Amino acid sequence: MQEYWLGIDAGTTAIKAAVYRSDGTRVSLGETPSEVQLSEQGRAEQDMETVWQGVCQAIRAALADIDPGLIRSVGIAAQGDGLWALDRDKKPVGNAILWNDTRAADNVSQLYDKGQARAISHACNTAIWPGTSGTIYQWLRQAEPQRAEAIDRVMYCADWVGFRLTGEIATDFSNASIPFLDFESGGYDLDALQVLDCTRLARMLNAPRHAESRLGAISAQASAATGLPEGLPVSVGTMDLSAMIVGMGMEQPGETMMILGTTAVVTILTEKVAPSDQPVGATAHHANGRLLTRILAPTTGAAAFDWFCALHPKTLGGGSAAEIAGRLNALVEQVPPGANGVTFLPYLNGERAPFVAPRARGSFFGLSSSSSKADMGRAVMEGAAFSLRHCFEKENGRPDAPVRLTGGGARNRMWCQIIADVMQVPVLVSEASDHGLWGAACLGAAAAGRGEACTLARRSEDVLRHDPDPATAPAYDAAFARYVALSDCCQALWN
Repeated sequence: MQEYWLGIDAGTTAIKAAVYRSDGTRVSLGETPSEVQLSEQGRAEQDMETVWQGVCQAIRAALADIDPGLIRSVGIAAQGDGLWALDRDKKPVGNAILWNDTRAADNVSQLYDKGQARAISHACNTAIWPGTSGTIYQWLRQAEPQRAEAIDRVMYCADWVGFRLTGEIATDFSNASIPFLDFESGGYDLDALQVLDCTRLARMLNAPRHAESRLGAISAQASAATGLPEGLPVSVGTMDLSAMIVGMGMEQPGETMMILGTTAVVTILTEKVAPSDQPVGATAHHANGRLLTRILAPTTGAAAFDWFCALHPKTLGGGSAAEIAGRLNALVEQVPPGANGVTFLPYLNGERAPFVAPRARGSFFGLSSSSSKADMGRAVMEGAAFSLRHCFEKENGRPDAPVRLTGGGARNRMWCQIIADVMQVPVLVSEASDHGLWGAACLGAAAAGRGEACTLARRSEDVLRHDPDPATAPAYDAAFARYVALSDCCQALWN
């Protein structure tokens, strides 16, 4: 008899649930938007109950045309970082404060000015930023002490979803990695807790577990809310990036991947890291708990593309993302590499990799009276590509093997070619775009005893290869050098 696996991905702007066959064929998909509450002060929050209701809606939509009795497991992935907190009655303590909240920016700057960030760097080899649980909690104690005092348990979005599905609370190694985990001991580091004035959190954090392990089973309440059968096994939740890596079947040291979504990400798998005083980006456990993932995540990716197009609704607007992309592509395709000397720094929301600069802001440089909207549009696309290359260069240099690319921006073939030319390595784009959901489903199946998640995740996928044009290398090397020089100079202005 056919069996199905369910995967959940509770993202920042959308919540998805999908049902899969064991060969990776997606049978159904449910999706609902997820609202983020923003303000000019850097606030980024979500109502936790609303997120749970969104999960329920997405699951019910995925189950609409299938027999739920054929589902054998549930796996969870969700946005990482942030502060999702419960009180002693296991009720939310206000809204969740998200990974992209910047209200703790001043505290982060002080950590670096005083040299205290080294304690975190030595524990988990991560350049701390405002949207991590520790920095948010430190800010909360100062700004809203009563709310901070009410917190009894600290978790992540995936943990919250898992708790509502099963009544059990757990954190996987990937989510637990930042900012307190000590990679040497596998436990939480006292020095990292102390520098963030978070020693009280020690009893509120969950001992890390493997994402392939079983969290619990669908409760009667969750069954009524979602339509899933009561008693169905559920895996310990993981962050969306880790689920995506699993969904791609990546489990070998040296494997690399780039994501061009709302934000951008460079990931490199490794067996170990050598902690430094000022690491580049972040480090988190692979979902299997054995490998480590180096994560260099620029704050702005495809969001810069969307921002630029939204400034020109008459010429670059459209009824769909594909139509909008087509209009900008048609505008910039005749512009040569290097955008006729125009450089765009894509720091629209601050920056966290390959350097931490919460006050960073986006800029155009090199504009003249002859500069066109087409030059600026190409500069925006190149700026995102330069950001990805900058991350590799700051880590161990550009890769010498093909790199996988995914995310919404990977649907844009012209942009993929620009990235390949900027990187001067082949870029591989899978026709599948659901690796996070598929990875979550495979983690759920692993928790139900079906095997190892990365092995289960291997499936047949059509891949489009973008080979670099060697003739573009000189122009892009010069443009990239200009990009780096401008980024370095601007840091003094931002500060």
